[in-house]
Amino acid sequence: MLEAADALFDERGYGAATVREIGERAGVDPALIARYFGGKEGLYLATLEREPRSPLPRDLTRALEHMLSRSEQRGIGPIPLAMVSPAHSDELRGRVREIIARRLVEPFAAELQAHGVADAALRAEILVALAVGVSLTRSCGTLPALASAPLGDVVDVLDELIAALRQDGP
Repeated sequence: MLEAADALFDERGYGAATVREIGERAGVDPALIARYFGGKEGLYLATLEREPRSPLPRDLTRALEHMLSRSEQRGIGPIPLAMVSPAHSDELRGRVREIIARRLVEPFAAELQAHGVADAALRAEILVALAVGVSLTRSCGTLPALASAPLGDVVDVLDELIAALRQDGP
C-alpha cells in the first residue's frame, strides 16, 4: 500500500489521489487503508515518514523554490495544512513536527550554521513557515499580487529574505 500510495501521491498530488485508486494500484481493498493507517491522511503521513527519493537542494533559495514549485504542481498536502490548523490532535501534530524537523528544519539549520549563524534553528523554522505561508497564500489567491506573480519573481524576493536570514545579528 505504501508503494502504491507513494507513487500516486508523487504523480498526482495528495488532493487528486483517491483511496480507491491507491487500493486498486496496491491490489487491496481500499478499506484496508482505513484499517491500517486511519485513512488517507495517515497513509500520506506514513509515506512522508519514509526517506525521500531525492533530498532538497542544499542551497536555501533553490530548496524553497523546489517546495513552492511542488505545491503549485500538486496542491497543498496535509503537512502544510496540519502546520497551520489548530484542529489536529497532539499525536498528528507531533508526527508532523518530526517530519518537518528531519526533512526541512535540520538541513536548513545546518546550512545556516555553515554561514556562521548562531540562532540557525530559529531562522530555519522561519524559512519553513515562510515557504508554507507563501504556498498557502498563492494557492488561495488571497493576496492577488503574490498569487499572480511568476514563481521566478517570488523566488527572487525570497532570495533577498534568505540572504538577510543568513546574516548573523541586526
